[in-house]
Amino acid sequence: MTRKRFLSLFAVLLGLTVQAAKDKGPATRLDVTSQPPGATVSVDHKEKGVTPLSLTDLTPGQHLLHVTRANYRDSFDSVVLETGVSRTAAFKLEPLTGILLLTTTPDGCEVSAKGVALGVTPLLITTLESGTHRLTVASPGYQPKEVEVTLEGRTPLKQEVALMSDSGTIAVTSDPAGAEVLVNGIARGKTPCRVDRIPGGSVTLEVKAEGFQPHSRDVALAAGEVQTVEVQLKPLPGTLRVVSIPEAGRVYINDEFKGESPYDLANAKPGTYRVRVDKTGYEPVARDVTLEKGASITEEFRLAKNTGRLELITAPAGSTVLIDGKKIGITLTHGTDTSAVSDPFAIEEALEGEHSVEIFRKGFATQKRKIEIKRGETLTLQFKLVRQFIPNYEVTTTRSYYKGVLEFQNEEGIRIETAPGISQTIPMKDVKKHGPLQVSE
Repeated sequence: MTRKRFLSLFAVLLGLTVQAAKDKGPATRLDVTSQPPGATVSVDHKEKGVTPLSLTDLTPGQHLLHVTRANYRDSFDSVVLETGVSRTAAFKLEPLTGILLLTTTPDGCEVSAKGVALGVTPLLITTLESGTHRLTVASPGYQPKEVEVTLEGRTPLKQEVALMSDSGTIAVTSDPAGAEVLVNGIARGKTPCRVDRIPGGSVTLEVKAEGFQPHSRDVALAAGEVQTVEVQLKPLPGTLRVVSIPEAGRVYINDEFKGESPYDLANAKPGTYRVRVDKTGYEPVARDVTLEKGASITEEFRLAKNTGRLELITAPAGSTVLIDGKKIGITLTHGTDTSAVSDPFAIEEALEGEHSVEIFRKGFATQKRKIEIKRGETLTLQFKLVRQFIPNYEVTTTRSYYKGVLEFQNEEGIRIETAPGISQTIPMKDVKKHGPLQVSE
């Protein structure tokens, strides 16, 4: 057989074999479907195509199938193929769920998606499929809010949502802190505090603290509005009453004369005051007095005497007494004879310490002494004045003329000292003329 004829015969046999194979159909057949479709199919780790997919080029035997689709869990299966047998592999893919941590202001908000409740914040959500979702966040007293979140596989996502109140809010601070806050007469906390869920409109805000004047004001609020109110509380004034024993002491407050005791310092600011009370003849007393907020106190000052007693007796009576240059009085006697010794002249409230005493009477030499008064003691002094001969009177009779110092006169006569120690009584029947001596003489 020639070579040419052999090749021709071989070609005929090969064509018959191919035709026979076509007539019998494919050796194996595998149809792969997925729900949802569009998943990538790999056979024995080799990518073959996208579902729905028919494979006819696989050899008989066992094969590993791997189906993947974005946002779905991978799915695996194995299949055994036989020559001339068709197989079908159907995959129901399980969608991936995301991881979402949702926090809100305030806490405790209800979260829902398409009307399905998911829980209360703070909330970890692991049941939502990958993709974009619209969540509704709501809480009583706040305006509900919708938020859109996009989940990608198992990549964690944190979302924070702040709700706006459907009423007003007042943030209250005060000086001092710790004051009670009332809104429309209802206690809502102590400063500093934040009062939420106040109905829109005008409300009355009160801030109170013990020892301070209450503060009140009207506040206009709109829904969702936050107002900050700072309050400076004023201390309640107090009353300081100053009394003294004995009364009528001079009252000084912070070195300023206020009046005589009892004295009331009304509407006084809280604080410490320097109070002093003094009175002639008594030791002054001073001390610090603290007046609390809104208090009413009485401070008593007991004054101790700082005086002694001075008793003077003069000869003659009718002498003028001066203490430290100030006229105190005139010594007296019970009789009419002013030349007699005086009754005791008492100065009851003489200030302790050194003083000068001066005693004088016309016609007598003045006497001066330095004395010392001791507290609670009586000092008795006697003064005998030395008479001076200074003519001050004249008398004319039918026979004589007299000039001297008048001692006394009455209906019977006139007694006149005509020389030191020498006196003469002139009967009134003999007197023609008498009277004070003229200065010119």
